[in-house]
Amino acid sequence: MVRRVDFSPYGTEALYREREGKLLIELELSSMLQLFNSFDPAPFHEKELDEEAEVYIYNIVGEFPLKKPLEILIYVPPSEFTRETERTLKEAIRNHFLYKKVLTEIDLRRLLQRGRRNMAIALTFLFLCLLMIRFLSTFEGGLLKTMLSEGLTIIGWVAMWEPIYVFLYGWWPIVQKRNIYRKILDMDVSVVSGSPHKVG
Repeated sequence: MVRRVDFSPYGTEALYREREGKLLIELELSSMLQLFNSFDPAPFHEKELDEEAEVYIYNIVGEFPLKKPLEILIYVPPSEFTRETERTLKEAIRNHFLYKKVLTEIDLRRLLQRGRRNMAIALTFLFLCLLMIRFLSTFEGGLLKTMLSEGLTIIGWVAMWEPIYVFLYGWWPIVQKRNIYRKILDMDVSVVSGSPHKVG
């Protein structure tokens, strides 16, 4: 369904054709139905894209800096090419990736909410651990006291790891995914009749 490329150690940009300063993400269809999820009963302009097509587009856009100009170019059989087909394919791609962007934003919001909630829980737990350590310090030294104090210190800071991870590292992949979806939504989509071997 999609036009395949072989990856090169010298950079992927040279593997894609360029038109008017934009690298082309080319998809060649033997039927416009190939672009859609065959199990989705929604109308064409609302249907989900085929998973292979979605992954292909997403991965290529993710290879390049977000500022790199890209364009999606879809080839359909001449027998199926109409203005309605062109409009349907463009609208379907936009609706699909708009939906994906919304889902990603929901995931990000939920992650940050969870991070804030867990941070409050972890800080409370750490405070109680430190309070217990302060209480233990009033007793005479001994192996048990040392074990309890060291143990409370360790588990108190271990409890902080999950919320700290969320705010330091966990949200970046989701933001990156959202930015890729935004880029796809801003890209031009062209639909032409024929194949990449005959269209210029």
